[in-house]
Amino acid sequence: MSGITGKVAAYMIKKKTERITRKLQNPMSFPIRSNVIQRVLVILPRNLSLLDLANRFIHALREAYPTWRVELFDVDKLGSDDLNRMKLPKQEIIDRLRKADYHFVLDLNDKLDELSAYITLMTEAPYRLRLQSEGSLNCYNIVYHPEKNGEEKAPYESLLSYLNLLFVLN
Repeated sequence: MSGITGKVAAYMIKKKTERITRKLQNPMSFPIRSNVIQRVLVILPRNLSLLDLANRFIHALREAYPTWRVELFDVDKLGSDDLNRMKLPKQEIIDRLRKADYHFVLDLNDKLDELSAYITLMTEAPYRLRLQSEGSLNCYNIVYHPEKNGEEKAPYESLLSYLNLLFVLN
């Protein structure tokens, strides 16, 4: 986002994230039992070159945690009718996400994406994971550092193993 609209949106995001972050500040202790998680929202990467890897990861996630109800969210499918003047999702979309009562949100973007971060926090899910990237927003409470294989980035390759350390199967 650029220009005055971008600055106002960034300010709004900051103020809303501060309020909700304070509301969601609960101490966490890992590992926890996977049955604590029932509904999972996976935010698809906006980097189209990662979609195939992300789809393979989601398939593996569903196999590893068959009791989790995994739903997908594609930020790029939000149309202009879904966004307000500040280019943020309208309140109806935020309300629908909150009403879904997600327990865990995984943001699969390889770079910090303000819109995805905003959506992640607005779900008010108790567990919110992002991949380690530049920048920092207080929208997440779990950070995963993807490994690199040579020159090719493989951001999801060991993510499932990491999740197995956090959320132990029953």
